[in-house]
Amino acid sequence: MHPLRVLLVALSLLAGFGCKPKDLRPPDQAKLKPTSELMPEADRLINGLLLGRVSELHAWMSPSLRTVVRPPDLAATGERLRTRYGQPIGILEEKVHKEGDLTWYSGLVVYARGKAGAPDRKVRLVLYQFAITPDRALDRLLVREHLAFEQIVGPARRYSTVTRLHFVSTGEWTVVHGGPRRMTNYHHNHRGQRFAYDMVVMKGGRSRPVGTSGNKDAYCYGYPVLAPAAGTVIRAINDVAENGPGAEGKGGGNGVVIDHGFGEASSLWHMIPGSVRVKVGDKVELGQELGKVGNSGHSSGPHIHFHVATNVNSREGELGLPAPFVDVYIDGAWYERKMPVRNDRVRRTATDRIERKQRGSAEVLLDAAM
Repeated sequence: MHPLRVLLVALSLLAGFGCKPKDLRPPDQAKLKPTSELMPEADRLINGLLLGRVSELHAWMSPSLRTVVRPPDLAATGERLRTRYGQPIGILEEKVHKEGDLTWYSGLVVYARGKAGAPDRKVRLVLYQFAITPDRALDRLLVREHLAFEQIVGPARRYSTVTRLHFVSTGEWTVVHGGPRRMTNYHHNHRGQRFAYDMVVMKGGRSRPVGTSGNKDAYCYGYPVLAPAAGTVIRAINDVAENGPGAEGKGGGNGVVIDHGFGEASSLWHMIPGSVRVKVGDKVELGQELGKVGNSGHSSGPHIHFHVATNVNSREGELGLPAPFVDVYIDGAWYERKMPVRNDRVRRTATDRIERKQRGSAEVLLDAAM
């Protein structure tokens, strides 16, 4: 196992988001959970940092995490939370999912500083995300500030998803369009798909053999499309005919939209008609096959279209969100979390780890979530 690294950094909101985010409206106290309904370890961690139970938290960690998260790190995180964020007043939303042998918890905790009802009272969201081993040891850990969608001004360039998004197929793929900039991503001007990916399988620099044009000639045709994270299917289309050579349809064709919670939804499109295996209302797990790669909808050839956006209805429609993959190889190098761009080669992996790279976002209080 490669060494983990703890990040205790204070990133400026002004630098991270391009302009100062709006203040968070105080949530309805009746909608907050006073304690976790899903995992008692969440309360143990939240209260442990609040009350400065450093030795207890450190002893609870797995050996690998204990070697990189020192007691002073925990003490500094707790102090930062108390002085900058105030007191936890409840859990806004939480979710548990599995990744291999690890059980992951994600929870948005509301912190408040100042007296209730006072004009200077400030509320902020903190994401607690951690993984527990089968013997209930704390193995991976992330504590960071989280911005609600209502606080974002302009494009969500530095929004950090709560959902841990894994790569969406098997084998190695090449990004044709992707990344946060217009020069590498033609989706850039589309509000809901600003950070979308189009991806194909390349061999010898080509997506199909020389002299071929049929859908089935494309190297990626028929590959599985996999759920990037657990969630609930909120849209599924399975009966759109495929495009013939040189033809191009409309919309996404056949595909699936998954609600992952926390207001985040992923969309995967252009599948083979009849290949979609799920329907609206189905619960899907990480890595579950959703369908097969095809050439339906607004598509000039077989490929995967993947994007993440808000699932909140508004007059402006969905807001596209950055969608870095976790536990992923890009151009042969391992990244715990990274957004590939045009011409990057991407493949999925489930077990390897290396030292993480610092992510740019809101303030990260403690990060050993690898």
